[in-house]
Amino acid sequence: MSKKGFPITGGTYGAGLGIESSAAGISLDLALTSRCPLSCRYCTVEKKRARELGAEEWAEIIGSLARLRTIEAISLEGGEPFSRGDLTQILASALQHARRVKIVTGGGVLSCLPASLVSDPRFSFEVSLDGPPTIHNFLRDQSYDRAIRFLGECLRAGIRVRFRTVISRHNMTFYEPWLEELDRTCEGGKEKIGFFFDTIIPPRSLSGPSGSMGRAPLRDFPVHFLVPSPLEVRGLFARVKGRMFRNLFFQQDEPIRGCRPVESPFLSFDPAGVYSLCCESPGGLGSIAAQSPEVCLSRLDQAFQDLPCHACPCYGAEICLGCWSGQKCGMVGHWAFTHCRELADIAGKRSFPPRPLRHSQGPLP
Repeated sequence: MSKKGFPITGGTYGAGLGIESSAAGISLDLALTSRCPLSCRYCTVEKKRARELGAEEWAEIIGSLARLRTIEAISLEGGEPFSRGDLTQILASALQHARRVKIVTGGGVLSCLPASLVSDPRFSFEVSLDGPPTIHNFLRDQSYDRAIRFLGECLRAGIRVRFRTVISRHNMTFYEPWLEELDRTCEGGKEKIGFFFDTIIPPRSLSGPSGSMGRAPLRDFPVHFLVPSPLEVRGLFARVKGRMFRNLFFQQDEPIRGCRPVESPFLSFDPAGVYSLCCESPGGLGSIAAQSPEVCLSRLDQAFQDLPCHACPCYGAEICLGCWSGQKCGMVGHWAFTHCRELADIAGKRSFPPRPLRHSQGPLP
């Protein structure tokens, strides 16, 4: 790796955040690996062997970007981050420079990570849970016990943890009763457990603005008739938002979730360091190993200025808080809209097109 692109900074967390800059802080999504012991039905990560940057290389990337910008948040993702033997070193580097750090997991071995890191108040886990055991096991490769056990271990250890559900027609009708049951079983934590949901999307609809550089391959899958309509998603959001939970806390403030780049512009890196503006992009804009951090951030700044969300009525009405692609959660293209503004217009109407737009089943472009 060229050291020209990575001036090594040996500073502390405070030093990384104390840079005076007129630019907005940034967030980083680091896909550390494509490896995972699970074969979830709707995972977009292709389980193919790919080059992975080492812990020292990730430390250089994080430190170089922190020298130029405040890093608001770092998300360590996969595949399964616990597949990395050097996850402790990568987590330590992230906590050194970011205001918030999370690990997205299907459930791992908590003792693999030092208590001094996972007990940091800036750190949290995000666990994937898609509903009651039968539904979750069907969707996520029989991993319900593993995920629930990990959630319980975090609660007993006083480690901040939340869970995320991918909503589809498989689990939508079971979601609210399951939340009530889970709420009754999650006693004993020091604080409420945060949770939120995403909506299942056609991967091709969220490919986003992509460059010509190859990234770790994405997996496509058919989702015809599994994507709820925007009205159904808004209805679910309103019902869950109106519920009172004893041990759970709904952390969602928009019906159709997204990456919220309007609040904190972010960069998504694949395991080899190829970056894009959207984690679902099939093509990258460049490689952080070959380009300077300044070039990388310059591209991010330009994309942020051009982001159409700033003037979109969906954003103004808090129906959505932005996504890089403008194809929020695949709803726009999947339901035959041409722009997310149409989604904002129809969201308040009672009728909705009865059938989704069919897409040809081919590989991602």
